[in-house]
Amino acid sequence: MTLDRQPRHIFSCVFGVALAASFLGGRCSRTETPADNARDAPAASPADAASPVAVDASGGRSSSAAPPTADAAPPSTLDASDGAEGGAAPSVAGADGSSSFLGADERVILRRLCDAEVVRMQRNTGGSTLSFRVWFADGGRGLFKPQQTNSVANFRAEIAAYRMSRFLGLHRAPPACGRALPRSMLQRTADATGDMPFSERVMREVLGRGDNVPGAMIYWVPGGLENVPGSERYPDLLDTSKPLADGDRALAADLSALILVDFINDNIDRWSGGNILRQRATAQNPAPPMLFMDNGAAFTIGRDNMGARPTDQSQRLSRISRVSRSLLARLRAMSADSLSREMRLDPLGSPVGDNGIAAILARRDRLVAHVDAMITARGEAAVYAFE
Repeated sequence: MTLDRQPRHIFSCVFGVALAASFLGGRCSRTETPADNARDAPAASPADAASPVAVDASGGRSSSAAPPTADAAPPSTLDASDGAEGGAAPSVAGADGSSSFLGADERVILRRLCDAEVVRMQRNTGGSTLSFRVWFADGGRGLFKPQQTNSVANFRAEIAAYRMSRFLGLHRAPPACGRALPRSMLQRTADATGDMPFSERVMREVLGRGDNVPGAMIYWVPGGLENVPGSERYPDLLDTSKPLADGDRALAADLSALILVDFINDNIDRWSGGNILRQRATAQNPAPPMLFMDNGAAFTIGRDNMGARPTDQSQRLSRISRVSRSLLARLRAMSADSLSREMRLDPLGSPVGDNGIAAILARRDRLVAHVDAMITARGEAAVYAFE
């Protein structure tokens, strides 16, 4: 199945109390090809220490959900910036094909997300979708969003959003990797909470084939998250008829990129509240970059390829007349072949089918036509306000 919203099929479920040796570390086969709001996002918080009981991967029950000791130090396979608050602004790919997310090498992050041994899991509280906090053997952390019946928690959309952000050189969506985990591991974690309704939800809503549950393993952003102040001002910040103060330029550039990418991705949940985020500001990093998180309700096709809520999306786009020159150049150059190649890099295969690729390109064409009309009306110098 792909993001083309084909009918869902609920496969038979196996609830084992013991795992086969190949599943003990969460390293089950990733050949099985079968996010909804900020509360589900991979954010650290002081509440972690009081969170529900966690379960280790071998089936043991932990008396505390506090992170393992190794989590206090920078993970062994990442540089120190991965474990610290703040972090450098996302960068574009280097000459060797490398790229970074918040100062950490994305290739290293992906190796962990795709293949590292899972030693502990815990329910991720808050929000309406099912997700699980994950600790890896090296002390790193992730968030696992399994395939589930909730349509706004499409794990493939999280993967596709990361791939799109990477493809466009933005590196604002947290790295995500398609991966399968044992259903029995997820169910044990749910049962250990003592919350019967939640345990029943996992039993009823998690989808997979046999004991394999595919999902998105997402990078856990360190340092906690907060709403980006001033984001509601985007209509004024991105209107060329109104002056743009120097102090607002970085925020305006971030909002412009977010709205344009959300338009082509058809993310319909961005402005529902609490979904425009950044790392928590610190004295050392008072204005962290905006992150493009919570993408589970994205990549629909809709009528004429314009997505699930074309009127809302088009109205928001119509208010944008300040854009990035380099981002528009990448969007103009995007083709079905180049985008498909990027999407196919995920271990579970492309999270977007051929029809989904066609819908993305149709929305891209609509976006480019809008920008070109703005250039004709207001001039290239005004419209291309950001590099």
